Amino acid sequence: MAGFPAVVKVVAVAIGAVVLAGGLLFSPDRSVNGPNIIGEQELVRVVGPLGKTAEVKAIIDSGAGASSMDTQLAENLGFDLDEAPRVTVTSSLGKERRPQVEAKVKLAGLERSAKINVNDRSRRDAPVLIGRAELVNLQVRIGKQMLTTPDGKAAPNSLGVLLTPSPSIGVESLLALLPLAVLLMVVLRVWIGINTLGTFSPVLLALGYTQTGLVAGLITTMVMVAVGFAAQALLHLPRVARLAVLVGIVVLVLLGLRELMTTDGASVLVGASLPVVVTAVIIERLWEQWEADGVKAAAASAALTIGSGIVAALLMVTPMVRHLGENAPLSFAAACLIWSFVAGTYRGLRLTELARFSPAARAQEGAR
Repeated sequence: MAGFPAVVKVVAVAIGAVVLAGGLLFSPDRSVNGPNIIGEQELVRVVGPLGKTAEVKAIIDSGAGASSMDTQLAENLGFDLDEAPRVTVTSSLGKERRPQVEAKVKLAGLERSAKINVNDRSRRDAPVLIGRAELVNLQVRIGKQMLTTPDGKAAPNSLGVLLTPSPSIGVESLLALLPLAVLLMVVLRVWIGINTLGTFSPVLLALGYTQTGLVAGLITTMVMVAVGFAAQALLHLPRVARLAVLVGIVVLVLLGLRELMTTDGASVLVGASLPVVVTAVIIERLWEQWEADGVKAAAASAALTIGSGIVAALLMVTPMVRHLGENAPLSFAAACLIWSFVAGTYRGLRLTELARFSPAARAQEGAR
């Protein structure tokens, strides 16, 4: 394959582009963009009685009669819950009396005054639930998330999505975007020369970050690696048994973090799980490289692995990329497959090798 002429590779790249363009042109219309169209999870801006604002993730539930807000969020916004009137709310937990406050809520560019009951949502996926009373003139697309911003602009940028606790991008969208993350790893390893702890482990880390959010995902990764690495030094076992113990340790850390965390996203932490087996393998390879090459090389590989995972996650939630994955998933995956094949045929010097050999080459030229 390395002997393929350049023209064949160019044609293959062009075929991938044609496949993608054809998918966009001839696939059924799946567009989820447009005025007053929102997903099942969106960013909302809530304004307190003194003008203090908070931009948080909200669950959009057209089946709920009223909207709800977390107690801590309400207090942070300046609402006096002791003096607030009480209302009876019927939920899956039965009937209960809750404080009710009046707040301005801005969603998809529409601002309205809403009566919101207050309860403890620290273990829920989001601190705010928007009920059907606040969904007038809005259309909810089932299975879609993060389609707009509070000001009604286009979908939030990739960093904004990942910094949202538990963004929970749809599984179908993530599946369509997975080949793109794999293509990125091919480019990073074959063209640039980045070595990670596992060929595609950054891709699986990226999947976890798109479900937990970047902050919670990084904290979870660091804690799991630290605890697992400290424990592995005591595990003088055969490789299979050692991996089994490491998987158990990683699961215990995940469950422990879920119990300790009261911030948004704790309830999806275990579901996302930052692929448990992959994390255990990363820990083991980190230990092996530490023993073989020293702490500096091991730390560099760990940083490159996590950094590559972050880059892949940012790429996967970029609005344009998500648009391609949602509107032409089959064509998009096929195009990425073709491009990965072409990228993998490169056999020249990697960028890191060029940087390493350039001083010697220049010195040799100077000697001549």
